[in-house]
Amino acid sequence: MSKVKVGILGAGYAASLHANILKQDERVDIIGVADLFVDKAEELAQSINESVKAVETLDELLNLSVDTVYISTPNTLHVPPVLKCLENNVNVFCEKPMATTEEDARKILEASKKSKASYNLGMSRRFANAHKKIKSLIDSKRLDPKLVQVKLNRGELLNPAWTADAEKTGGFLYETTIHQLDLLTYFLGPIKTLRCEATQNISDCEYDNFAILFTFESGAIATFVSSAHSGWSFPFETIEMYGDYSTVRTQEIENYSFSPGLNHQIESEDYSQVPFNIKGGYVEEDKLFIDS
Repeated sequence: MSKVKVGILGAGYAASLHANILKQDERVDIIGVADLFVDKAEELAQSINESVKAVETLDELLNLSVDTVYISTPNTLHVPPVLKCLENNVNVFCEKPMATTEEDARKILEASKKSKASYNLGMSRRFANAHKKIKSLIDSKRLDPKLVQVKLNRGELLNPAWTADAEKTGGFLYETTIHQLDLLTYFLGPIKTLRCEATQNISDCEYDNFAILFTFESGAIATFVSSAHSGWSFPFETIEMYGDYSTVRTQEIENYSFSPGLNHQIESEDYSQVPFNIKGGYVEEDKLFIDS
């Protein structure tokens, strides 16, 4: 079986995370890395293998005869390279978000239907150990969520500073918070209604505090609260779900606990010593994409 020939567009943190996973997969041959800052592309390419070529543009990357491209450019720059790859029947793994407007998201949806290539959106939190445990509880009917609370406190308007630039991110909700929004539908199904209140307190360019109330077709209710200037106060990422006299709770992606009811032992697991790329879901996500 021939290897999957991968090119990587963008040479930042996410790109290096995927590159370190893919270079250990015997089914993959990383051919090239492209970035407008060629020195960054060269640095990442050399960290993978001396034979990996560093180039500047997607066109140059495609000219290396790659059949699959990992896209890890800034949020607002996802759509054109995704569309170009799909139009050329090149498989695409694109980091979140899919797009930063509904119009552009629909363009990708239609292009993916017409293309012979596979398209995958990188929603790694679905594959995090703690979140997989929650999904298994719901799927096995051990937990029937009635009320859910999700919180994400971040310090991103200062570190890294580019996350305060809506021209690059599309807005704060398109950054890490998009994982929690995705998890809500992953766990609870289609959204019926939502109401959002947002304020602009610290940032000069965008809303930086959000409170959202969701109702779901399943009958579940969820609240989502996120602040972009909370100074990374721990735990900055939590989920709590309440079922029939039962509770599941997470702190970050480090642990989860499940109380199945009165007079029952609490079940818990701790992932703090598990490597980040595993407990964060990236290894499984990449494996499944290469499988496809």
